[in-house]
Amino acid sequence: MTSTPDRRSSGRAQATDEGWRRGFAEPDFEEDEGRRGGARAAAARSDVDDVGPGVFEGVDDHGVITVTVDRSGRVADVVVPPTWRGGGALEPRELGHALCTAANNALLSQLADTLRRLDAGPVAPKRTSLVPPEVSMSEVADLFNRFERDFETYRTRLEEALNVTGVGTGPNGRVTVTMEPGRVVEVTADPRWASHSRHTEIRAEALRAFRSAVAKLGNPDPNAVPLPPSLARLRELARGPVN
Repeated sequence: MTSTPDRRSSGRAQATDEGWRRGFAEPDFEEDEGRRGGARAAAARSDVDDVGPGVFEGVDDHGVITVTVDRSGRVADVVVPPTWRGGGALEPRELGHALCTAANNALLSQLADTLRRLDAGPVAPKRTSLVPPEVSMSEVADLFNRFERDFETYRTRLEEALNVTGVGTGPNGRVTVTMEPGRVVEVTADPRWASHSRHTEIRAEALRAFRSAVAKLGNPDPNAVPLPPSLARLRELARGPVN
């Protein structure tokens, strides 16, 4: 007697076999890492000490790297997403330029905010006259005769005071930042190291390099350069008596 195969039994065996194979299938670590990396990137943003009006963001031309600075121009954080190398977003050789662009865009935002706050300041009182009556015209003429020479001397001293450069390097020497007052001149990053390093390592290395450069730059203050007597007197006269 010929037996007929049990279709239900065969179907259960096939399903069990497929489930057994799926149990040994390689999990999608890349997708899982992307999810965990996104959470870490969000957490990195929350690590900024003063999130809010006192922090200004800048991104690179590709919209991948983010740098934040505080009101003083100090780099508060560097955000490198875990997928920064994926999908042709950035090449490792482009990392330094991207960090430089993002930092300068953040500094521009900080400068724009400073100018807006200056414009919103109190309105200067109106002068009643250009030259107070107690000031002789001969004094004014003498001040203007000395103005051009004294101004050139003052400008030279001011440029010398502000013409400083700070160079900082990360703890592993993989990222180097060169800064001048108010701007980042250059950022270099070892492309071989960047091609395989984790985004968290890159963030830490870049952040330390930025902060080291700022520390070496110091705090150049144009107010530390005194005005020549003729310029100081002209400024005093320009303010004039007020209503």
